[in-house]
Amino acid sequence: MKGIRILLALCLVFGLFAVSPASAAVKPTERYWIGDIGPDHRFYDSIERFINMDIIDGYVETEVYEEDGEVYEDTYVTVRPDEKVTRAQFTKILVNALSLQEEATAKTFPDVKQGKWYYDYVRIASSQGIITGHNDGKFHPDDNITRDQMAVMIYRAFKNTVPLQETMKTFKDVPASSFAYEAIAKLAATGIVQGYGDTFKPHNLSTRGQAITLIDRAMNQETGTSEDGQAVTAVVDRNIQEELRLTQEANTPALEALYHETATGYHLSYSLESLGIEEDMEELDGDLSIESISDYSLHAVAVNKRLAEVRVDNLKYKVSLTSPDLSFSITVDASGTAYLKKDADGKWKIYNLVLDEDLEDEWQEEISTAANES
Repeated sequence: MKGIRILLALCLVFGLFAVSPASAAVKPTERYWIGDIGPDHRFYDSIERFINMDIIDGYVETEVYEEDGEVYEDTYVTVRPDEKVTRAQFTKILVNALSLQEEATAKTFPDVKQGKWYYDYVRIASSQGIITGHNDGKFHPDDNITRDQMAVMIYRAFKNTVPLQETMKTFKDVPASSFAYEAIAKLAATGIVQGYGDTFKPHNLSTRGQAITLIDRAMNQETGTSEDGQAVTAVVDRNIQEELRLTQEANTPALEALYHETATGYHLSYSLESLGIEEDMEELDGDLSIESISDYSLHAVAVNKRLAEVRVDNLKYKVSLTSPDLSFSITVDASGTAYLKKDADGKWKIYNLVLDEDLEDEWQEEISTAANES
């Protein structure tokens, strides 16, 4: 799991291994680094999840700077959460989040032309009954979406998968005659949308951060099944068992196949970038051994229709390296939480793995101490 990947990557400090880039079809890990907001932002958690799951890509930025006479480039993404979001952009985010496919009948709009980037997304959403367009028969893709329009689209997308309450929360500026009355009242009762006291401000324009967060809230309220619970723990268990075995065998092709089958988004990118370490093991003038030293346990903490969390407890390894340049033997506790999403094909995959503690500094200190003693 990720603990092994971090530990081996730390050997880079001593020049033992080199890391190769991820597969061309997979984004590099730097494309998952958010540069314009931090964890203190009110929408950060939802935005980070959507970035890590590849639901949104963000805007790629490159910063060039000079240090000690050397020129460096840092690449990251910005999400611009306070910018307004158009009807077409919101449709794309919603379709991607739910991995929707086009049904038999899709509505056509005169202002949604084939060849436009949003053409397929609008067709998919209309075929699912999520969008119907304006009274003039058009979709108005480039108009900024209003809060009431957004609520209606979310309601239509999730009304069959989220257990909505019978009671409704109403707002004085959303009359019963409003096209969005039922959607806003039912979504507000479940906490998916929120108002401003006793008002909702339905005609205000939504921001990108608000749009992402509302979809995220709805996804985290969808009902999962017991079969999903068994499936997510099986995926995590397979990832743990086979990764250890294949790492011990230095079987890079099989590891790459495993990652593509059990991981997605950020975790897939991170895992593939670590394969350069395995590829260089054969050239290492020394012996590296990794063995499991505990019986770990898995527990599905939360299982929704498309999202899940699995706790990994007591996952410990003994990692030993003996070489002319460096020798060490340390215990790695890789316990943490695996976060999974269900792909369009119905398969669960890990998109992030968060260890219980930030052990990188601790391990680097241990390895550094061992190196100085060698």
